[in-house]
Amino acid sequence: MVMSYKKLEVICPICGMVKSISVPEKIFSQKEFGTIKIQVPIGAVCPDHQFIVFADPKGNVRGYEKIDLHMTMPIEKTVKEKAGILTLRVLINTFGIYGVFCLMHAKVFDYPVYILLDKDSELYSLDKDLLNNVGNSLLPQSYRGGEKITFIEEMDYDKIKIKDKKGLIMDSHKHILQTPWEEKLKFEEVMIKKALEIIDEEEQLKLMQQSILKLMKEMEHVKSILENVREIYEDDLMERLSKDLMVPKINHYRLNLIKNMIRNRFSPKLASKIKNKVEDFLDLL
Repeated sequence: MVMSYKKLEVICPICGMVKSISVPEKIFSQKEFGTIKIQVPIGAVCPDHQFIVFADPKGNVRGYEKIDLHMTMPIEKTVKEKAGILTLRVLINTFGIYGVFCLMHAKVFDYPVYILLDKDSELYSLDKDLLNNVGNSLLPQSYRGGEKITFIEEMDYDKIKIKDKKGLIMDSHKHILQTPWEEKLKFEEVMIKKALEIIDEEEQLKLMQQSILKLMKEMEHVKSILENVREIYEDDLMERLSKDLMVPKINHYRLNLIKNMIRNRFSPKLASKIKNKVEDFLDLL
């Protein structure tokens, strides 16, 4: 089947350069996906920037998200890659930088992942079990397993019937078709940016493991607090967390990550004990 494409005129949200990009029309015919996130790499619109385009099912551009990440990666395969080991560089080349952010977020926060495969894509020959194992290797031992990456050998979007609204859906053309979260992926962006400053691939993995472990330890402490209170306000919880763990006060973004992790991995009811003073005040009006 010959794939037809739709032209989208996009504007770089960083420098303002305008250019048309081609996106498979079939993506927009599948109404179930809603907003499509299209990765625009460096050089596709402007020579210096990469970003995300948000498009609706009609192909209208609804917004943009900057990716403030400059990568210098080796072009030649490393020793580990020649041995069939999935490295961060290979993952970025395969899924795009934003796709890697999404995959890591799904693994850390325990969302199921569905990847639609085109038989002509390089992704088709990827070791599927190896990809799941790489995702598990990022997590502490007690959190490994959980939701998996499922591969669907179908690129006719009209035939795809994925009813799971809590799953991440991607395709092998690096399009993000569904994300079950609303938060921006700043945690993953900062973590990968730091990892890419390191040449050694083992050290890259260790840095990412440490970043995730730190977040999960904070989450476990918040969980223990919530199990012993009826409710607690966000500001009070951030102060207590800072005091108990002897760390600088965390911001609202990080607390929201912790709250979402508790909701997904343990209990929505437990996460709902975290209250916002402003929202409570507005509810009284």
